[in-house]
Amino acid sequence: MDDLSKWGLYCFCLGARSTPHHVVEMDDNGRVLFHAREGTTRAELREHGIEPLESQLALLRAYGLLTVEGDRLTTAFPVLGPAEMESLRARVKPLAEKIVPEILADVSAIVDSLASAYGVLFGYVIDGLLWDRFRAVAALPGTELTLDRPYWNGAFWASYPPRAGATGTNEVAGAGAALTMVWTDPTVRALNRLADAPALRSALDRGELPLGPVTTSAGEEWRLTGDDGEPAIPVIRREDPVHEHGSRVADAIASALLRELPAFGPQWGEATLLIVAHELIWDLMAMLEAAGVVDRPVTFDDPAATPDALRAHLFVTVLPGAG
Repeated sequence: MDDLSKWGLYCFCLGARSTPHHVVEMDDNGRVLFHAREGTTRAELREHGIEPLESQLALLRAYGLLTVEGDRLTTAFPVLGPAEMESLRARVKPLAEKIVPEILADVSAIVDSLASAYGVLFGYVIDGLLWDRFRAVAALPGTELTLDRPYWNGAFWASYPPRAGATGTNEVAGAGAALTMVWTDPTVRALNRLADAPALRSALDRGELPLGPVTTSAGEEWRLTGDDGEPAIPVIRREDPVHEHGSRVADAIASALLRELPAFGPQWGEATLLIVAHELIWDLMAMLEAAGVVDRPVTFDDPAATPDALRAHLFVTVLPGAG
């Protein structure tokens, strides 16, 4: 598979204005990046039937995906092929199997306290609080946008075969509250349209959910509160039991992974922890599902899911000091 647009593409880039995925998928950029993973030249690309335009290369450079030094083109992010992924996943799975019994009681408490727990368990705890633990002891790439990185910042990698059914999180942060959206490939476009709705961000700045429908650019209506004005999605505060249980889950996962991480070596640079951790959290969720501890909503695999159904992917975190 000599086209990275067909691989799994993953970004640790919370707060991005525009992630690199669509750039990899444009034109034949995926093939350019595949053949440049260990460095290549324009002449070598022509041997594969690839003649990138200067505008293509400029866009790849602008998104931090390609370096150009003279006639040498080199992909600027980790690319993990089938052999590497087979080895990595074989080493991560036993670690996940050891962790599940340690976190089972706290995960069960979270599930029992929420009508729809999958999104909160993944987005708030396993793909949320966990990163706070890593930031406290390890150097994670910064995700804040800068003049040099105006579109996205953080880390990006490609792997093959892709992780089937992988989930990720995007966030819309206001001054008083943040809305987290747990996305999958079938649902990410609909969730992104919600994220772009101006009424949503202005309400979050006030530490609130918008009353009445939020209308997207596609004319979809999302109702995040009920007719009585009460939230129709989970709202989490630091003093809530969900946070307490989630903190213990995050502590257990972080401790176990950090003990084992040196054995993986620094082979993917600053992205090593991110790559290993993502494989681990996806394994953990799959094992918790297989054990019947948490149910994955059917909407996660439904590209036609309605905004009402997609509320299972959403929760709000009230920021410290807000109402």
